Amino acid sequence: MKTFFTAIETINRFIYVIAGAILSMLVLLTLCDVISRNFGHPIAGSMEIIQYGGCVIFSFSVPYGTMLGAQVLVDIITERLKPKNKKVIEIITRCIGIILFLFIAYYFFKFGIDIKHSGERTASFKIPYYPFAFVLSFSFLMQSLTIFYDLIKKIKE
Repeated sequence: MKTFFTAIETINRFIYVIAGAILSMLVLLTLCDVISRNFGHPIAGSMEIIQYGGCVIFSFSVPYGTMLGAQVLVDIITERLKPKNKKVIEIITRCIGIILFLFIAYYFFKFGIDIKHSGERTASFKIPYYPFAFVLSFSFLMQSLTIFYDLIKKIKE
């Protein structure tokens, strides 16, 4: 089980670094686009690149944020419960989260296959859409594995 935990942590860190690198590139792209627009020469397709880069940034940063516990918790009801009951509620919500994110990952994967077969591409650069659906599918799979990782930690406490 320790190998599983290490693999989840390593993959989450790796894709988080990728998200950070893409964010840095998008900031530079935006800066260059704003400057070049002032001289009457905007960068063609910059909005397209920023939109799809944002997709990757979002999807690759969520599992790492979950691993760190960086999400906002609203525990108005559960804070009044006994520790044992609170733990049961946390376990149930994590199980629901795992199922939900596995379901989303599966359907993004199916969507990616459908888009691949249809051959849809972006307007400016003719980039295929399907890799972004697969990125989202992978991200949601990692999110479900990260919640499972958190569930195991909660059970061991």
